[in-house]
Amino acid sequence: MQATQKGRTLVKSKKLLIAGAVVIMSLLGCATSYKSWRQREIIRLQQESTMSETERGSVEYHMAGSGPAVLILHGSPGGYDMGIAFAQLLDSPNFTYLAVSRPGYLRTPLTSGETPEEQADLYAALLDKLDIRKTTIIGISGGGPSALQFALRHPERCSKLVMVSGVAQRYCENEIKQAGPPLKRIYRQVYDRIISFEPLLFLALPLTRLQPTRPGSDRLLRSVTMYDLRKTGYANDMAQFANISVYPLETITAPTLAIHGTADGEVPFADAELLARKVPTIKLLAIPGGGHLAFYTHASLVMTGLREFLQAA
Repeated sequence: MQATQKGRTLVKSKKLLIAGAVVIMSLLGCATSYKSWRQREIIRLQQESTMSETERGSVEYHMAGSGPAVLILHGSPGGYDMGIAFAQLLDSPNFTYLAVSRPGYLRTPLTSGETPEEQADLYAALLDKLDIRKTTIIGISGGGPSALQFALRHPERCSKLVMVSGVAQRYCENEIKQAGPPLKRIYRQVYDRIISFEPLLFLALPLTRLQPTRPGSDRLLRSVTMYDLRKTGYANDMAQFANISVYPLETITAPTLAIHGTADGEVPFADAELLARKVPTIKLLAIPGGGHLAFYTHASLVMTGLREFLQAA
């Protein structure tokens, strides 16, 4: 009887050892795959972009397509690769898309422009370098302040202005995080931990294949990975946004479209309402119940409206 019991115990121990070995080997395999992926990503990011030396400093960009220029400014965090993902979601072949990495992100140094005003001047200098006279400018989330400044400081070069869940007034991340009920604050803390833990995002990448009708899904998720290459820009954005003064929005002359989810928990819908009150030539596309990524979760509605706005005379 005792021998039988010892035999069972031994078998269980062996199974546990085998299971443990399998888990360890799987973790090692994932770690190796992640390291290899990261190296490939860095190479890809460098190969898909171009560095330009302008009168205002160095700036990284990607340009593709043909037709009127559309300058896409990514959110916080992000990079030119977020601009590419957005252009893929828009899926319109009638434009030349110019996606930049704002200062502090990827290969654009922070010295090229810390403030939204300086960044707006950097975009104008890049347009000079590329011999582009006028452009539509799209500010996504944290790209909003410098998009507004471009419209304000360079009105003769701004054919249209689009704000997508865009920051339009003073924004303090800590205040936003502390707002709302306790469950919402806990959710924000968990979300921040997840978004900053790159290996977890790496494991989530295959899930983007479940969205075959959204060609920008994979790129959109990858545009918030490699956080160490984006954190300088993010930290600068948070410092700059907390010091935003009142912009003279009523002086914006470019036809403007504001796209914003009414349930945006990152950039309040109040920012879009402010634009709607102040900007003379604005159209507000409110997404009922839409969150901060309404341009993705409600892509059909958003991109249809955006295409119509861009193509209008």
